[in-house]
Amino acid sequence: MSLSTKFILAIKDKEDNAEHPIMLRIIIDRKNQIVSTKKVSKQEYWLNKEQQVSRSHPKHKEINLLLRTIISELDFLVISEGKKGKRPTFDEIKALVRGLTGGNSEPESKSLYKLFDDQISSLTQQSRIGYADTFKFTLSSLKGFTQNKDRDLLSINIGFLTKYESYLVERGCAITTRSVYLRTFRTLWKVAIRDKFCPESHYPFKDFAFGKYNNPRTKKRAIQKTQIELIANMVIDPEKDTLINSRNYFLFSFYCRGINFTDLASLKWDNIVDDELQYVRSKTKEEFRFKLHPSALEILAYYKDLRGNSDAGYIFPILYKRHDTPQSIRYRKQKVRTRVNKDLQELGASLGIQKNLTTYVARHSYATTLRRNGVSKENIGRSLGHDSLKTTDIYLEDIGDPILDDLINSTL
Repeated sequence: MSLSTKFILAIKDKEDNAEHPIMLRIIIDRKNQIVSTKKVSKQEYWLNKEQQVSRSHPKHKEINLLLRTIISELDFLVISEGKKGKRPTFDEIKALVRGLTGGNSEPESKSLYKLFDDQISSLTQQSRIGYADTFKFTLSSLKGFTQNKDRDLLSINIGFLTKYESYLVERGCAITTRSVYLRTFRTLWKVAIRDKFCPESHYPFKDFAFGKYNNPRTKKRAIQKTQIELIANMVIDPEKDTLINSRNYFLFSFYCRGINFTDLASLKWDNIVDDELQYVRSKTKEEFRFKLHPSALEILAYYKDLRGNSDAGYIFPILYKRHDTPQSIRYRKQKVRTRVNKDLQELGASLGIQKNLTTYVARHSYATTLRRNGVSKENIGRSLGHDSLKTTDIYLEDIGDPILDDLINSTL
């Protein structure tokens, strides 16, 4: 375990006369954070090797004395903690610096990109890889909007948000995508306020029209049972094993109560007991247990002794022993799902199915088939793992209500 520190000049503006903040960079086990010394210097006065300002700086005595004091106090802290068998943390070192610079009463400044990077790092360390990716995608979108120019939080206002929204619309982002980006951005801002990187009074989202992004409507994704049967009965060249797999994953999801791809990929043979499927849904941690449909059992039989099966006990040839970390598992699932969705589009096009087939269409089609056959919303919700009827109503609102459609059309 290693710890080191270094004073740096945080150059944000390349103008000749610009003054830049002098920061202390703290590096612990290859991870780094910075804290302000509350002092500034022009680039021409900064001596990088000596980590101090030159004698030409009007306040060189005051600044260099402070920098030496910080280093001296840090050395004492490291020695003191070392005698206890400990090592100073980022927070302890930053608190010491703020105490010496009179910065305890002021929030540490942090740029937009830095705030995102720290949040992504924190989520990754917690193995919340999926949520971390959401912040990565949002940051990438914002970098495109700002043309890779970082921004100070206080410079972001309602005008910035409105222009960012227009940027997303002009790029053809669906409302669901815009909803994810803007809600993630808003969540990050609340983190900044909570951690005192931004004053509570500076909250540009307060005046932003957010209603349309809270529960955005999506296009109907379901297909009819007859189209499911077309997919099941389609003859596929035995040599095209990836195409066969993609169809099987789609059908298995449909016949197994709309199980999503993430949970499907994680199923092991241990999850099958006496022709029942037993698993815990990753999203809600709810336990599912139900008798398998005959068509699902046929798919399982196909994989039972298949050459190239998973060497880690998984039912489907998606995850293997080499996928041994949360991140590698997630990225592997994403890669395979992308390929599966491409295969499904090919299958759908060859069968004349106009809707864009994806793994999620199977879940919607399952719900639609139940509703068309008179199954109550309550039972549909239970089978999908919804914790309230309200959730099911929202879900069925997206796919429509086939019973009501048939009733109205037969009456007219």
